[in-house]
Amino acid sequence: MITITFYAKDGCWFCDMVEETMNGYQEKYGLEITKIDISTDEDLYDLYRFDIPVLEFEDGTTLHGRIKKQDLLAAISRNMKG
Repeated sequence: MITITFYAKDGCWFCDMVEETMNGYQEKYGLEITKIDISTDEDLYDLYRFDIPVLEFEDGTTLHGRIKKQDLLAAISRNMKG
């Protein structure tokens, strides 16, 4: 299981695209995705509003903005156990 924290907000089409891509890989790679809406937390909003979508992986890897599929797959690969 690979844990990913996904920071996003409603109305962000980059966020929607990344979420759709991750959903396609969820079963194959055992992704456990926790989605956090930054608009519900002022501190998170201030921190991420210009960077969303933001993905944080267990190993500390962070991807943000226009996330490329190959970068996502590389981060997933680095976080695979075993």
